[in-house]
Amino acid sequence: MSDNFPTDEDRMIYRLHVHKNMITWVIKRLADAGIQVKRTTGNDPRGDIVLFDPMDIPRVQQIIRDIQEENR
Repeated sequence: MSDNFPTDEDRMIYRLHVHKNMITWVIKRLADAGIQVKRTTGNDPRGDIVLFDPMDIPRVQQIIRDIQEENR
């Protein structure tokens, strides 16, 4: 992997870009399912996405499992 990036910073920027796009994609999938969420800020140690309704937790967990299965 390091051969593809001339500097450590380039690798870190790439990884952050991929992470940002992935979170955006997951938020869209959840919104398409009618689940209200928002992106966190400030390097929140609890995660990247805030879920507004705790009753949606089982649906979110299932959507995440479905995403994982799609990528196997």
